Amino acid sequence: MRQASPYIAKHRNKTIVIYLPGELISHSAALLQLAKDCVLLNNLGLKVVLTLGATHQIDQAFEAKGLQWESHQNVRITAREHLQTFQETIGYVRSQLEAAFSQACAEHHLHLPIVSGNWVIAQPKGVIQGVDFQHTGILRKINNTAVESLLNAGQIPLLTPLAYSLTGEVFNLNTLEQAFAIASALQADKLMLFSADETLASLPQAMSLKDISHYLDAQDTETQRILQLAQSQGQQIKRIHLMAESNPNALLLELFSRDGSGTLIYTDRYHQLRPAQIEDVAGILTLIAPLEEQGILTKRSRENLELEIDNFMVVEIDQQIIGCAALYPIDEHNGELACLAVDSAYQKMLLGQELLQAIQTKALQSGLNTLFLLTTHTHHWFIGHGFNETSPDSLPVNRKSFYNHQRQSKVLQKTLHE
Repeated sequence: MRQASPYIAKHRNKTIVIYLPGELISHSAALLQLAKDCVLLNNLGLKVVLTLGATHQIDQAFEAKGLQWESHQNVRITAREHLQTFQETIGYVRSQLEAAFSQACAEHHLHLPIVSGNWVIAQPKGVIQGVDFQHTGILRKINNTAVESLLNAGQIPLLTPLAYSLTGEVFNLNTLEQAFAIASALQADKLMLFSADETLASLPQAMSLKDISHYLDAQDTETQRILQLAQSQGQQIKRIHLMAESNPNALLLELFSRDGSGTLIYTDRYHQLRPAQIEDVAGILTLIAPLEEQGILTKRSRENLELEIDNFMVVEIDQQIIGCAALYPIDEHNGELACLAVDSAYQKMLLGQELLQAIQTKALQSGLNTLFLLTTHTHHWFIGHGFNETSPDSLPVNRKSFYNHQRQSKVLQKTLHE
């Protein structure tokens, strides 16, 4: 509760769209737990929109009836003769979901907050690369006013893959595409996607939209599809969360803990790099304590850190210090980079490079043209970022007298350029 309380306040009145794949809905225990969690989120003041997936159930229905189907670009082609099976199957899946919500609400003596309606206008997906998608559609527009009225009234709108055109035609919307389109149309604060465990295995804990291209080629088809949709339709969504559908606690962990449980794709700035303040001392000490114990960093007392806090830059996520670095002036031309540290959980985010760049910029703005640093463990990393190894004798006189010969730190030097 202590860890969750800042997030409860932060998420109140925020709009989140949750995508529920058919595989998750097919497991009654997992579905009931999810329904309870959604009711909890609703009670905590979050505005929850559900988008229903039914791919698993539709595949089963087609196989039971001996129906054949085709796909293109990982999207099912919906023939007219398939529409009845779609309508029957999606109606059944929807009833399962509503039954689970009814049970979840009854256990807490609440009224059922979930509401379905015809708020989406569809249009044909059309002919792409010579392939006619027939009755597979895409979102043309959504009745934002109606959906927002429901959210403001404390209800949970449920959108199914079936939607209708202005001429009354029935269309099947690809559920993953629909989830992105609805979240984008509502300018949701979060899109929460339950997906297969394999989807998360090769992805980092967090990345920006611009980082996606670095991970695309190494993914399976389904993961590539999610990442491509994030690239093409995610600009209006502040944060996209990928969660393992096998983890019954994934939704709450992702929303109410600092590190979450899956992968975050962010379009706003996920972390903040700023000058340190006196209030950051406790966070810096917590961050560097393990590195001091390992002998990687020199021990610093709270008193010294408080006196030297103006030399530090920090990286912050959700009011937690996850990175720091310091610049100590030596004389009018030289400075020392010290205490560069990043929380191990975030080292794939290239925050070390970002801190180094910030320190170099600060040094240049202070009129310094040479940076020195002393290290016992990480000299290879710094050499890879433009530093050269030198001897303790190269240190400026003001710093040489403080060199600890027992520690035997390597001395690195870098000339700075505008």
